Amino acid sequence: MAPLIRIPVDEGWQFKQSTTLANNTASSYLPVSQFPTVAHLDLLHHGLIKDPYIDTNELDSLWVNDANFTYRALLPSLPAPSSSKIHLVFEGLDTLCSVYLNSTLILESKNMHISHRVDITSHLQKDSGKEVELRLEFKNAPEYAKKEMKRIGYKGNGTDVHFGGPERLFVRKAQYHWGWDWGPALNTSGPWKPVYLEIFEHRISELLIRQEVSADLKSATVKITGSVEGGEAGKEVELEVKAPNGDSVTKETVKTTENGTFSSELKIENPDLWYPFTYGAQPLYTVSGSLPGLDTQERKIGFRRLRLLQNKLKKEEGTSFTFEINNIRVFCGGSCWIPGDLLLPRFTPSRYRSWLSLAKSGNQTMIRVWGGGLVESDDFYAIADEMGILVWQDFLFACGDYPASDDFCEAVKGEAEEQVKRVGHHASLVIWAGNNEDYMLAERWGWEYDVNDQEGPWDHTNFPARKIYERVLPEICERLAGDVPYWRSSPYGGKTSNDLTIGDTHIWNVWHGKQSPYQAYKSYLSRFISEFGFESAPSLRTLHQGITKPSERHWQSLTFDAHDKGPGHQRRYGMYSGENFRFRFNPLRDFVYCSQFLQAEAMKYAYNHWRREFRGEGEENCSGILVWQLNDIWPGTSWALVDVNLQRKPAFYITKRALSKLVVGMERIVTGATPYMVTSYPEPKEKVQIWAVSGYLQALDAVLKLKAFDIESGREVELPEDERERKVSLRENGTTEIGELSIGTQAGKTVVAAYLEDAKTGEQLARWVDWPEPLKFVVFKKGVEVKIEVGEGQQEVKISADAPVKGVVLSVPIEEGDDAVWEDNFVDLVPGETVRVGVEGLQGRKVQARWLGDWEGEAGFEL
Repeated sequence: MAPLIRIPVDEGWQFKQSTTLANNTASSYLPVSQFPTVAHLDLLHHGLIKDPYIDTNELDSLWVNDANFTYRALLPSLPAPSSSKIHLVFEGLDTLCSVYLNSTLILESKNMHISHRVDITSHLQKDSGKEVELRLEFKNAPEYAKKEMKRIGYKGNGTDVHFGGPERLFVRKAQYHWGWDWGPALNTSGPWKPVYLEIFEHRISELLIRQEVSADLKSATVKITGSVEGGEAGKEVELEVKAPNGDSVTKETVKTTENGTFSSELKIENPDLWYPFTYGAQPLYTVSGSLPGLDTQERKIGFRRLRLLQNKLKKEEGTSFTFEINNIRVFCGGSCWIPGDLLLPRFTPSRYRSWLSLAKSGNQTMIRVWGGGLVESDDFYAIADEMGILVWQDFLFACGDYPASDDFCEAVKGEAEEQVKRVGHHASLVIWAGNNEDYMLAERWGWEYDVNDQEGPWDHTNFPARKIYERVLPEICERLAGDVPYWRSSPYGGKTSNDLTIGDTHIWNVWHGKQSPYQAYKSYLSRFISEFGFESAPSLRTLHQGITKPSERHWQSLTFDAHDKGPGHQRRYGMYSGENFRFRFNPLRDFVYCSQFLQAEAMKYAYNHWRREFRGEGEENCSGILVWQLNDIWPGTSWALVDVNLQRKPAFYITKRALSKLVVGMERIVTGATPYMVTSYPEPKEKVQIWAVSGYLQALDAVLKLKAFDIESGREVELPEDERERKVSLRENGTTEIGELSIGTQAGKTVVAAYLEDAKTGEQLARWVDWPEPLKFVVFKKGVEVKIEVGEGQQEVKISADAPVKGVVLSVPIEEGDDAVWEDNFVDLVPGETVRVGVEGLQGRKVQARWLGDWEGEAGFEL
């Protein structure tokens, strides 16, 4: 018997438009740009459309969304013995595709998110000796979706879908392809994942691996189920578990049943456990199933005990929402992930690695994969396993009133089963959520949603998709997901979907909704914040990339607006900035600095208060903060912490520091009231509360040191001796309240710097500089001197100042090429201290600094 052979079908591909749009553009076959591919990539390669990420080219390429395309290639010659089967495998077709071998239709695909396997043995025998053409005929998704919407019937009102049209809900395609509030509308089509042939006599057609670790962490069980295609009952399958170093841990041979299935449970004693990177190592075992000499399938797994704890709290209403890994309650700080590109075939494994490495460098323990995109690639999950990053995965429904007809539910069932089987073995995966914001929208738009009706059916209501979220998906997860919990939606829990006391929340009454001040984040404390965010511009370099015409490079231009899809952004920048600090939005470099300053300060306020509420067992009042969003998809303005070119914004560094292993925090508290009958004066805040949050699993002895400075003069303000330095004992894995500091009547002119040092070594563990608010009332020192010194070896920059300076951002001047990569940035300075910042890629170039109000020191500037 011959072993399984896999032959890629990735050469000689051609494409053409099979409609007549844009004056018959690409009406004849042309070679593709790459494979896998989509039509936008191929048109761009041949210069038939302009880059839709640049300027307003998005408008000029909209015709591609409504066009049909055909792809063709000749199958390679096949060395197949007569007894073998030949399968043609499509890992992903985007989206409406009819597949032909020569003139024979062999497949109709209507779902981007599933793979297909077609037995073409008989077709090739029929055409033996002839050239065999594989032809893929793609129809555009919007047209099909509108027909499906008419056929099934849309139960929304037409105004409750704000990203694309409601037709997107009726086709199983990545929903962001209709455009979203952070990216353009590129409705792609094409063979977006690999195509290959498999020739075999017998193969392992399924290998499902799940693991379970005992409560005492001393043993683990590997649960294996699978099936074999070809052959008779009693076929022997060799199962093996190998340790991270490659040594065999255990083996077993099992035999297939009459229907070709097999199963076993393998016991592992004293396994090396997999942890999030903040708590331990990430050893990965290899589990294999093998038909000796014929086919072998492997999966990488990590042993970890996973629980989602929802326990009553000691001092607050509701219940916790805490992920526990290996009996450790984990604070899940991190961000939400949108797809890395609209043209997905060009998003390579190395790009996944760059983004996830960046997230890890920012101390992000968890990434939430948003439901308007994808169940992410095998590469994404493998890298997350390797790096120790936890993954929250939404099922693929977002912001809409989805149908639930029988045929639609069957399609969803097949899709969900395949995806849970595909990625469900990964140690990094810790939760499946049914959708993004659909229950929240049901409440907002008045769909017929009765939280007390848990029985259904809901077909007669205008929220029929409850059948999917409360019946179809839970059953699949119960059957296939192992220890990974299912959660109905994000957000979900309690009396409303955004109940602050139960489940997870999306906090959008800051920036969106009520447009509350960002200081209101404290009042939106909830058990697990899985979305919140604040917009800002990308780097000036990235804006120049996206806006090529110099006259359009300002924040009020049409091209700038076209690259900021967030509704109402023009009003909100000025409103939020005006509430908080003196700002300048022109020239464009000032808008970049001020909008990024605003985003960073909002993130600082949220993280400072919410992480404080992870207080220990029974007091996990907040167990997670996932900012919307980590990444950008194009050179635009959005909520991202990092722009499309991996340029880190100040908010990235704020969250990095806020998620450090040890954090010291401060908050000014109200100590009086404004005089009777007087308005427009702030309440006095003459005291500062101080606390520390530790992610260490042992208590820690530390020393707290405090200093205060007059902002305008830079003079040190004398503090009482017993306040300047004190010993503190910090509890493990939670918050320690340290005390209060009285600043006095000059609080509005004073900054306070706090330093936590290791009591044994004197090493600085944490730092915080606390400023009076609002910053717009602060008078900075005129002619403040900020010193920048590049260290030997060009790997460190030292910065200092002779008076308090807010929000110092270091960069390489734009005219000197790409920026360097800064280990830290957006730093507050106080006199008498030198802050050292690690840097890569400086290469002898200049370093420049910006800070809040630096423009006020320009010659001729007047307030």
